[in-house]
Amino acid sequence: MKTLLLFLILTSFASVIYCTVEKSKTLILNAQIFDQYPYFNRNFQPPDGNLTLNMVKSTLASNKIPELNSNSRDTLVNTEGRILVPNLFDFFFRSNPPPRMGEMFTDVEYEENCGYNKPISYDIVFELDENGIFQYNNQYFFPIDYKGFDVNTKYRIYKNDTKTYHNFHFCLKINSKFTYQGFEVFDFIGDDDVWVFIDNKLVVDLGGVHEASQKKIYLYNLDNITLIKGKTYSFDFYYCERHTTKSTIKISTSIELFCPVIDYCGVCNGDGSTCCNAKSHCDDNDLCTIDACPTPDTSIDTALGISFYCEHVDIKNPLDGDKCNERTCKNGEWFITNTTNCADLSSQCKISEGCDFSLGCQYKTKCDQICHSSKCNNGVCVEKTSTDCINELDGGKEDKCYTYSCSSKGCQKTYKCDTSNPCKVPSCNPSVGQCSYTETSGNDCCRDRCSADKVNKCQIGVCDKATGGCFGQNKTVDDGNLCTIDSCDLATGNIKNVPIVCTGCSVCSPTTGKCTADNILCDDGNQCSADTCIISSSKPSHGECSYKASTHCNLGDKCKLYTCDSVKGCNSTDLVCPNEGRCQVGYCDKKLGCQLKKRECNSTAFCRESECDEQFGCITFDKRCAADDGRCQSGVCYNATETEPGKCVSVDYDPQPFVCRTAIVISTAVVAGVVVAGAVALGAAIFAGKKGYDYWKDSQANKMAASNSNPLYEVNPDSNGVNPLYSNN
Repeated sequence: MKTLLLFLILTSFASVIYCTVEKSKTLILNAQIFDQYPYFNRNFQPPDGNLTLNMVKSTLASNKIPELNSNSRDTLVNTEGRILVPNLFDFFFRSNPPPRMGEMFTDVEYEENCGYNKPISYDIVFELDENGIFQYNNQYFFPIDYKGFDVNTKYRIYKNDTKTYHNFHFCLKINSKFTYQGFEVFDFIGDDDVWVFIDNKLVVDLGGVHEASQKKIYLYNLDNITLIKGKTYSFDFYYCERHTTKSTIKISTSIELFCPVIDYCGVCNGDGSTCCNAKSHCDDNDLCTIDACPTPDTSIDTALGISFYCEHVDIKNPLDGDKCNERTCKNGEWFITNTTNCADLSSQCKISEGCDFSLGCQYKTKCDQICHSSKCNNGVCVEKTSTDCINELDGGKEDKCYTYSCSSKGCQKTYKCDTSNPCKVPSCNPSVGQCSYTETSGNDCCRDRCSADKVNKCQIGVCDKATGGCFGQNKTVDDGNLCTIDSCDLATGNIKNVPIVCTGCSVCSPTTGKCTADNILCDDGNQCSADTCIISSSKPSHGECSYKASTHCNLGDKCKLYTCDSVKGCNSTDLVCPNEGRCQVGYCDKKLGCQLKKRECNSTAFCRESECDEQFGCITFDKRCAADDGRCQSGVCYNATETEPGKCVSVDYDPQPFVCRTAIVISTAVVAGVVVAGAVALGAAIFAGKKGYDYWKDSQANKMAASNSNPLYEVNPDSNGVNPLYSNN
């Protein structure tokens, strides 16, 4: 009777749990296998090798493809790791379709070492053992026999020691996630290459072609990562079988991995390559387009099929940017379909000089004569007026003592006052332009004494009042224009003002008297060109026109895209900054231009997590809660209600793993209100069997050795009532 009562009490205690969940007996992980064939990738079936560390970089790239530390085949690590063609390592873990057109699985021969492989989806099923560890053990791991390349019998040439065919050459990857519970372990034994990344950091490094090797890691004691309980991390597993004659794999782990997202092929974190081949599913028979499978996040309507969602992008025009010709593609080649006809700008006094590839239509002005102004009137060049010459010669300030005009010598100004009478000295008021004359003293002096033998034709006779004699004074030849060479003709007495000759696009500067560049003379009528007159030191009086793409449309706003039309001129549109990948969003800063920021992915429910995946963009998946004791409990998520926030609750597994059943027995200190070490021992024996009892006994050996009493034989051991198990018998 006592024994039965004790059993009922213990049973009741073990069952007083408000809720339980059953731990899944299996863990199914979807993997992508890439069938490799040594002819297409010489890194497979190389000479025997050894376990080689440090073959790959310690940080996983954003595309989830491991990268070699060195791309040279001659480095020691690649030599020992049997990487004979380093550039083909890129195709170990990603799809690489055939390099030219051809039906799948035919006898079409492809180029050697082209990296061609075939992707295959495969599920790995882990079994839960009694200790709560998921196990996968396969000492004959040949998951793609008769698949991939080996659908065709010609590829089934590799055999083991017993002459049995197997597909020995493949790589496998699992891209998954897990929520850290605080205690997990991962143990791998197998061959050949194995790399594991947690949170994109390398934690298992078993590279090379080698016999079965082992690596066990404890997630709470990783060298390069400190994991936080309750946080979700990426777990990326990479495995290759590269050589006959064995293929072994054994994985033991307490990590509860899950797949956050699948592609339209049903592959975890897939890229669509296992069910879509661009050459066979997406070929539009147009050599002018690049055909691509849909992005992996595409939702496929089975009634329409994958081909309906394929993408077709025009091939690049090698002469893109040609402003003189329009081109179209035909049969994979670009042809000119329309040549730009430059507009007739004769009404603007512009003469066409054809079309420039980068600048477009080019023009030159026909108003290039010395007396042409920069103005055009319905195709007629406007001559320079006196006002134009005043502006040119005197900066717009008129000297009324001169008349301004333009001749074959350019702008001239002529002194108004008469200088022909040597006995009358002229003077002029520049503000009013009124001439006045002063006669020399004594007409006799001028008439009788200033004879030709004393005064030449470039002089005027002047009386010396002191002596009454006459002497010659040079005529004023300076016209006030620095752009003329002033002189007097002794034979005729005529004053000459010869313009300084400036050729090309150069003109004489009235302020310096030297030839200077005049950009107006280089105006080609193209609104998008910078028209510049250049004078070289070797030809100081000659200017040459230079035409370059103008930057005058750029007003400095780095968030504007400035463009130019050769006729219409400047235009601007808002700059659209491109994204980088699926998780870097482009935006524009007015000072810095295009910048990148992380894409924000938000979930509206507490029990749903959202993050950005480089292949899918924003993804959402169920939140995995970390239990208080992850070995024995499951974390259950409850969404928020109108009255309570979302929360995680720890719920016991039922049935519990063996270690948890033992722990419950050991920790049971109160049975039916009695603190009884003996009852605990009995409970251990009843519920956990001999293993539980032995474990409890070993852990309590010291305590029991020091105990002098057995509470089972006390009436009231804790003053809380009578012990129902007590008896004098």
